[in-house]
Amino acid sequence: MNMKKMTRWVCIGLIALTACSKKSNLQPDDGEVTDVVRTPLPFDQLPERSVTLNVGPNESYINVMGTQRTRLPDFRTLPTKPSTLRGYVKDVFGRPVSDAEIGVRSSLVGGAYTTALGRSDADGYYEIGVPMGTADVFKAVSTIDYHNERAPVSLFPADSSLNHFQAADGMVENFVLVPYGQRHRDAVSEQPWLSFNYLGGSIHLSYSIRTQSLPLPGSIPIGAEIIVTLVPEALFHADENVSFTVRKVVENTGFYILNIPIGTYRLQVQLADGTALDLEESINLKPAFGMHPKKATGQTQVTFIPGPSSVMPWYGNWETVPINVSIPE
Repeated sequence: MNMKKMTRWVCIGLIALTACSKKSNLQPDDGEVTDVVRTPLPFDQLPERSVTLNVGPNESYINVMGTQRTRLPDFRTLPTKPSTLRGYVKDVFGRPVSDAEIGVRSSLVGGAYTTALGRSDADGYYEIGVPMGTADVFKAVSTIDYHNERAPVSLFPADSSLNHFQAADGMVENFVLVPYGQRHRDAVSEQPWLSFNYLGGSIHLSYSIRTQSLPLPGSIPIGAEIIVTLVPEALFHADENVSFTVRKVVENTGFYILNIPIGTYRLQVQLADGTALDLEESINLKPAFGMHPKKATGQTQVTFIPGPSSVMPWYGNWETVPINVSIPE
């Protein structure tokens, strides 16, 4: 082979090598492709099941989904990028979530923070330049259509952790829009009665206790059993249709039903002897949500109440639906 031909082949080889080396520099839409998008089932085709739960006399709450978590999607592999927070936002079916807002803050000295915000694009990808210092994610929210209104929902970190990191190193953090689940399990174990430790909705039933010395009108006798039934009428991003029956023995003046998958429910409340109880919504600053109607006997419709637009990541952002129950006079 003469020198001219050899030089030509060397040049071709260098061009091919250069093309391959560019391939390894991952762009936001590159990486190891593990995207799997599932097709959600219509509500009337979801598999159904029923759950019965007991709340003891001295207990004041029940987490209806326990430790169960919704199935999380896979994500493309992204390398870290210096001075950058980046990642994807998806729903539980693996579909990209656009316009989700992610906030990162950094602190060098003295406790003062510098913040930066970014939004996910049509592919669910976001990228934010991180200010110098030790950084953490302070906001992760997607606003959804819910009950003919808009509701800000906290996003769940796909790796179940949100760690501090050095801004110069950068970090990859993927988020998922989920309909229920525990927040951080350590936080739940310490304060399992707090509604914001769950990503699902919550209801609080309160009532007066009847005693021989204080037979208040509408009050419920100690030892009576309240039966609460929740039947979904519509669900948000669901893989199954779960109906709940909660049985509570009356000893204290109320109890919480926590971590209810987001949706619209038919709520029925009665005593074990079949007496339908009066229901009345308590203080609710967002009357478009909550009970519909606000006063009822025996049953009503319930939607959950969205929290504020400034949403911390990995915290439930659904306010508790407050309902007073009483025996009809």
